[in-house]
Amino acid sequence: MAVAAFVLAAARINHGLIDSSLPAGPGLTLDESFNIGQGVYLAQAMAQHGPLLFSPATAREVFGAVEYLPDHPPLGRVILGVAHQSTAWLIAGAENCPLNVPAARLGSCCAFACLILVMFEFVRRTYDQFTATASALCLMLMPQFVGHARLATLETATVLMWFCSLLPLLAWWTGDKPPTNRQAVMSGVIWGLLMLTKMQGILLPPLVFLWAVYQYHHRAILPLMIWGLVGAVTFFVSWPWLWLNPAEHVMQYLGRASERQTLYVWYMGERYADKLVPWHFPLVMTLITVPVFVLLGALLRILLRQLDNIEKLLLASFIWPLIVFALPGTPVYDGTRLFLCIMPSVAVLAARGFCVGIVRLRASRQDAAHPPVGRWVPALLLILIIALAKTTADRAWLSPYAINEYNDLTGRGRGAAKLGMEACYWSDALNGDFWKHVPENSTIYVAPVSHQFQLYAIQSMVPVVAEKNIRLIPFEYDTQQQRGLLLLLHRLADLRQSMRTVPDGAEPVIEVSYDGVVLARLMDTTLATWTDLPE
Repeated sequence: MAVAAFVLAAARINHGLIDSSLPAGPGLTLDESFNIGQGVYLAQAMAQHGPLLFSPATAREVFGAVEYLPDHPPLGRVILGVAHQSTAWLIAGAENCPLNVPAARLGSCCAFACLILVMFEFVRRTYDQFTATASALCLMLMPQFVGHARLATLETATVLMWFCSLLPLLAWWTGDKPPTNRQAVMSGVIWGLLMLTKMQGILLPPLVFLWAVYQYHHRAILPLMIWGLVGAVTFFVSWPWLWLNPAEHVMQYLGRASERQTLYVWYMGERYADKLVPWHFPLVMTLITVPVFVLLGALLRILLRQLDNIEKLLLASFIWPLIVFALPGTPVYDGTRLFLCIMPSVAVLAARGFCVGIVRLRASRQDAAHPPVGRWVPALLLILIIALAKTTADRAWLSPYAINEYNDLTGRGRGAAKLGMEACYWSDALNGDFWKHVPENSTIYVAPVSHQFQLYAIQSMVPVVAEKNIRLIPFEYDTQQQRGLLLLLHRLADLRQSMRTVPDGAEPVIEVSYDGVVLARLMDTTLATWTDLPE
């Protein structure tokens, strides 16, 4: 299953190489240039200094340098950097680029495969082979989740470490006796590694505290103290940047979420600042992006009741992040990106729903004095599940735009557009299939531009753009001076209303759409007449 997961993700990491026979995957997205650059920087530092990286002098040299960005902990980026340094020589086409994007994306693919492996093994040992297989398939058939596994971002590594942090809790914190000191230490170390990956790790302590108190009452005090202390020490010791100025850097990192630039969200046809998004956003986004058959399986398990302690903790780990991101003032943006950590729990609960449902059905048929149904009932139910999952599998496995996928509850992308949901979160529509139709030596105005390095990253890190000498310039909404080729990225939260349709006189050149929804549009505005001028 792990090999299948790796192949599934890796099949679509090619973002557009010259004369490549591989199918084009997603285009270069917003955060990838930072993550890959920092990952390579850290991987090179590890190769150069080895264990001495954790000596005070070397730590100051590496983590105190101007080139180092401490906006995220290092572990997730190290995974991308090691993948880049290990495989860049194998992937041709990016020799003239400073970084090889597909090579770094293999880091996320490996993290996805490892997640499938540890989830499959845990469920198999806890329940049975069929439940483990169903769990893995449920997760591998989530289009948005698979879409993130094809990007050089921190999300897949974060989900991997989140689930790994849950494993000792599921194994040792769900029995009649509280965990031993040794088990609490091991649990804390893994939580520290989660904190070393991304800030989502801060969501786990309240969940662990409430669960332990519920399960063990006063006997939970010592394991909780050990777990928290060991996790905090692991986090601090493993990130040398914190050593350079402990008090200031810890506060700087913890306060970064409130100090960063405001991001905007397009939701239900309205634009919101990330801290002002309606409370139901996380719940609605989960309901309209997770495949319907997975939602039905999880719901079935809840309705069948008699959950064991492992299932109760999985349910809590599914609900708790949604509650946190629903609290007023909590920033949330980019669809399910910030709470992707709930997806493995949903997958396991859905698999348990299918399997327990089959067992209950067979038992009820036999108790009702009907003849034994033999093996055909599970087979028929499995066929039904496969039939429900078929279209989802096509989209999760084959589409380069999987991170923009919506499920059947909305009527897919067309229905989501009618509901006023976001069309395209990042610039993933600008892949090789797009750039190969753009004329050489073109000058293109682009809107919206999310950060000052976005266009430079595309020009330098996408081989086909560099080879064709395509020049990208931010569009400043000057419709008199900036005429010619205009590229509009349909991130609706940032794309102004007047720019979402083709004006009179403009000539469409290329349009990228998915499921009837425009993701990006290139047009020639030389003769355009703007009846509704951009604001």
